[in-house]
This record gives sequence, C-alpha cells and structure tokens, in this order.
Amino acid sequence: MRSKHRIVWFLLTIVLAMAFLSPSYAVAQQERKDLVIRFSSGSYLDRVEPDKDNPLYLEIENLGNRAITNIRLLADAPEGWLVEFDPVTIDNLAPGSVVPIDVNVKPSRTATKRDNRLTFIAEGDGIRRVMTIWVWVENGPSVWLWVGLAIAVAVIAGFVFIFLRIGRQ
Repeated sequence: MRSKHRIVWFLLTIVLAMAFLSPSYAVAQQERKDLVIRFSSGSYLDRVEPDKDNPLYLEIENLGNRAITNIRLLADAPEGWLVEFDPVTIDNLAPGSVVPIDVNVKPSRTATKRDNRLTFIAEGDGIRRVMTIWVWVENGPSVWLWVGLAIAVAVIAGFVFIFLRIGRQ
C-alpha cells in the first residue's frame, strides 16, 4: 500500500512540475515600442534672441523592449524661425538607448517680443511623440530704453549746469 502512495505522489509531483515548468505557463512580455523626448539635464531654453543661434539639447530615449527605426525629428515653429537638428534622423534606436540631439533655434529678425510656441516632434515605426515649449523672444534694447536714458542724461546735465551757475554767484 505504501508503494502505491509513493508512486501516486511521484506521478503527481512530475505532472505538477511539468505543468508549472511548461512554456505555455511562462509569462511572455508583450512587445512594445515607447519613445520619449526630453531636455538634457540643465538645458531648458526659455529665452531666445532674434537672428542669433540659440542652442538647446534634447534626448530621445527608447523605453520599450523593441528597437525603433527610421526616427525623424521635426519642429513646428513660428513663421520665419529656423530650427535645425543634429542628427535629423536616427536609423535605429535599441531598447533602453538614449541619443543626444543638438538643436539650434534661430528666431527671425522680426520676431516680436512675446511668448512663442515651439513644438518638437519625433516620428518612427508608427510612433509619434510631441513636446511643446514656450520661449520668450528678447529683442535688443527697445526704443523706450533709449528715450529714458536720454531724459536721464538731460536731467543730470540740467542739475550740473544749475549747480555750476549757482556756485559762481
């Protein structure tokens, strides 16, 4: 009787081991593609000067478990602005990989002094990621600054003239 119990337990152990170790019970991770655009550490650009090169540094990262190929970088900027990427395309981005992107933003000479929207787009293998930032255009010294300086110089010159005139009498 004992040998029958041992045989039953042995067979039951083998069946359970086969059931749990069978490939059909192994949890397979689904293939997924996930792309992220972000600023490189400390490179956020919030002010730009018109008609000058304004560098910005981005990173493109593959957070998925499958390579992403043929990634194109695009920008949506105000009319007349020039946005250049280096590199413009990424042929293959392996899972967990990060690629640094140098971006040059050059607002037009006539860019108005206000907030402007810049949108960065990364597309590849049916995936599209978008990141939008707002930048302030800083024009050179405005006309009112020069007018204020001229008034200040005139007032100071007037006081000096009066002081010298009264000092002689």
